[in-house]
Amino acid sequence: MNRLVIYLLFDRAGFADAGVLRALQGLRGHASELFVVVNGSVTDASRESLASVADRVFERPNEGFDVGGYRAALEEIGPERLAAFDEVVLANYTFFGPVGDFAETFAWADAAGHDVWGVTEHGELTPDPYTRRGTLPSHLQSHWIAVRRHVVMSDAWAEYWASMPEIRSYDDSVRHHEARFSPFFAERGFSVGAQFPAGNFRVDGTPVANASLETPLLLLEAGVPLVKRRVFFHDPVELDHRGVSARDVALDLERRGFPVDVLVEGTARFAPSRVLAGGVGAGPRVLRRASTALTHEWLRDAASGDESATISGLHVRIVRGDFWRRLAGGDERLLAADLLLVESVAADSLRSAPASASMLARQRGRRVIFERAEPLAWEFADHGRLGMVVPVTPPVGTGLLGDGWRGTRTRAALLAATLGTDAPLDANAPIAPYAGFAAYRVDALRPLAGALGSLGYAPLESRFPEGELATLLDLIASRLVFDAGFAVSEAETADGLASDYALLAAKYEDLVAEFGSDVRAPHRLARARRPGGSGFARVAAAVLRRVPALEEPLRRLAADAKGLLSRLR
Repeated sequence: MNRLVIYLLFDRAGFADAGVLRALQGLRGHASELFVVVNGSVTDASRESLASVADRVFERPNEGFDVGGYRAALEEIGPERLAAFDEVVLANYTFFGPVGDFAETFAWADAAGHDVWGVTEHGELTPDPYTRRGTLPSHLQSHWIAVRRHVVMSDAWAEYWASMPEIRSYDDSVRHHEARFSPFFAERGFSVGAQFPAGNFRVDGTPVANASLETPLLLLEAGVPLVKRRVFFHDPVELDHRGVSARDVALDLERRGFPVDVLVEGTARFAPSRVLAGGVGAGPRVLRRASTALTHEWLRDAASGDESATISGLHVRIVRGDFWRRLAGGDERLLAADLLLVESVAADSLRSAPASASMLARQRGRRVIFERAEPLAWEFADHGRLGMVVPVTPPVGTGLLGDGWRGTRTRAALLAATLGTDAPLDANAPIAPYAGFAAYRVDALRPLAGALGSLGYAPLESRFPEGELATLLDLIASRLVFDAGFAVSEAETADGLASDYALLAAKYEDLVAEFGSDVRAPHRLARARRPGGSGFARVAAAVLRRVPALEEPLRRLAADAKGLLSRLR
């Protein structure tokens, strides 16, 4: 089949990541012409990468969201050239794929013979979440919509694009394009179908509206060739309310042969470290027991005081003291290693904890990073994109999970920006070496070492004095490791995780009981009660504690208010 694929890309940094390139490579074998339209621009390196796969890379102003990009691409290609293709596919960067191969999808489409088709479908919703009236119709999801030649040549096609209003927001894009496209052509007599219809995916017998976000594992079991990126950087508490675990989706993809490095690189710049660690970082790692007969010998370097050994083929180095200063100075003894086990001088996160809690956290940190050096090295040897491991954030006797920054987040954001990253920081608690212990893959630190070396450690210390610089580097290290394209995880022994789970389960039970068993989303209400939360949210939280059944009506009222304010603007 003579097929044109138009692939839309938007990236605020102008970066075509591994997820984009893998999708394009998967589409390449099924496209007579592969046309990439970029909303905005891309870097020279990314333009070269795109051009190695695509027939054309077309950059345009970032206007009109995906609708504007598709329309500009269609106009650039022109009606005469469009008429030469048997099929036109409109796809975008918001999915990971292929999981397996796209061949089965195109084979299904050829056999089904629909005029308009897609991979996944969004089910109907009543009331329409955008207007709060009527029903949002079921529709093909816009990350992949295909049309046959006679659709492109029809009056209906011209009418659709001519009647498209100006797209100013994401909501506009959904209302006026995604939710409108397939119903528009169905109403005009064209056959429409999805490879994975919404009605096929149910929870407790009830169809879900958005299977790509609500039941991604069921989609994978059914053979879907793509997964929405959003699963891996969406709010994990909101996913929890939907019964979805990003970590389980990542592990399922890995079992199906999808490259972990593509997941990491394709999500690292879009979410805070704790969200990423729980998904593409594969969550806390349970360290295995060390061998009864150790196969390595630690050698002490008299000049630095470091110790080193070779474990599982990795040159492992134990570093104590002013680690970040040495890294900034380009210490070759550090940079020549594969794996660094670090005890930082900067850790003061436990200063407000009871002395017993602080002592326990440090004991456990030392055990995980130093005493379990061999199983820790196994983890790095087995997982080539693992860049950083720290002990599980201490839950006993501390409030670090709720406030790991301890008032330093603004300063940490300033340092992160100085080092060249604008990716989001965690709102409450980053993945960090709170007890002072961490393990780093040296390759994951090389970009940071280069940035520190270029800026100079001493000039940075003048801006972040009295030990602040080292403390902040500890706190943003996970952010910078993810930015370098490596995963970050926490780790503990099986006994330690069992103890932590029992404690965290008790704390969670206490929280949920505060709101009552009828409240479906207790964390949403807990957030509303925080200082600075909206007045409406605080009132809603107070009311729902007494009348849980009002949750859904109040959610609808909030959505109505939001819609009214949007229209008034």
